[in-house]
Amino acid sequence: MREFRDTVPQLVVLGAKGSGKTYFYKQLLSRKTWESFSYGVEPAGEKDRERTLILPLVCSLNIKMLLSMVRECIESCNHTFEEVDIKSDIIDRNYTKLASYAEKETSLTEWMEIWQRLMLDMLGAGYSDISELDRYLENKGKRILFIVDGLEDLFMDLQVQKQKTWRFAIRALCQNIVNTLRNLQFGNVGIVVFARKDMAEEAIEINFDQFQNQYHKYELKWSPSEALRLALWIAKQADPALGEGVDILKASREVLEERLEKLWGKKLGRYDSREANSARWIIAALSDFSNQLQARDIVRFLQFATRTFPEGKPPYEDRYIMPKQIREAIPDCSREKYKEIRDEMKAIYQILKKFEDMPEDEKVLPLTLDKISLTGEEIARLENQGYFIMADKKYYFPEIIRFALEFKYEKGARPRVLSLLAR
Repeated sequence: MREFRDTVPQLVVLGAKGSGKTYFYKQLLSRKTWESFSYGVEPAGEKDRERTLILPLVCSLNIKMLLSMVRECIESCNHTFEEVDIKSDIIDRNYTKLASYAEKETSLTEWMEIWQRLMLDMLGAGYSDISELDRYLENKGKRILFIVDGLEDLFMDLQVQKQKTWRFAIRALCQNIVNTLRNLQFGNVGIVVFARKDMAEEAIEINFDQFQNQYHKYELKWSPSEALRLALWIAKQADPALGEGVDILKASREVLEERLEKLWGKKLGRYDSREANSARWIIAALSDFSNQLQARDIVRFLQFATRTFPEGKPPYEDRYIMPKQIREAIPDCSREKYKEIRDEMKAIYQILKKFEDMPEDEKVLPLTLDKISLTGEEIARLENQGYFIMADKKYYFPEIIRFALEFKYEKGARPRVLSLLAR
């Protein structure tokens, strides 16, 4: 975020469910000003240190843990601008307004006006448009950064019902409103929208790749290296020796894998065996086909893998977690993952449910096209999520989905799917 140290950002932060969007939203709230967030631990007293006030526009339904910080940001704005009197329950009011508009046949143009009025009405000074607010802030020597999270809470049910109005809402906010703010004369009004990538992709049907590339460096991803970093950090809490002499935040993947050998071994067998590399196998088994996983996946894996220990002398004394515990943890991780998809990604769940409901004797991988009762659009949506892949004209699920759907492999297919996961 260094590029925004002297300007207010107008951008969209994309990320999968569980990638950390609400976490960063919370960090912004806790800082109250953009300067405090962007300068981080640097000493106070820089020019314009408290110039850009952070103001939440929309918040996730899980607001209870954020409520006090939301109110502090509102009080900070009320204190700074004598003409402003933002009510403490404004976030609930905003949510209710948006939900009511979402139930109607609201056009793209109407959504552009709705978002602008939502921002202006919060400040309650009767501005006719955003440019008036921009000029007012210039006279005050201040700036405002609106932040948005929880769009999936607002529009998930509408996405399942395949209504168009939610698409217009997201497109108007992420494209039209952002562009409007960028074209302001003084640039005193900013916005950071935290949007779930799959919803943005569905809403922005034309040139989504171009849109994604525009915000690529801000996208929230959990790469294999980041997952191993988290695993080592957690393991270090139990055995500090695991992290001695290494900067976990900066360590390479090779260094992380080496340190984690003490946790789960170098191989899923003896050190010199031909078994799979433990770290790579675990990451592959927890990942989707787009090479993505979530922080909660690695945390869950460590929870399930350490739930039981072999009785008596362990088969390998060079590690804490045995291969048997590693393999047995994956099905539980898969079932928990599937529950989250059911609760948080209803449109994707409705597609996967068709596989869940298949007769048991047909649940065999790989699948050929004649065994799949999905439309081309549904297949494409699963592929975009990394939950389905075609190789040699046959389809596979990643392990993190396969176990929950209770699919088995035909002979020789298992090595093939792990190679797909690891590539």
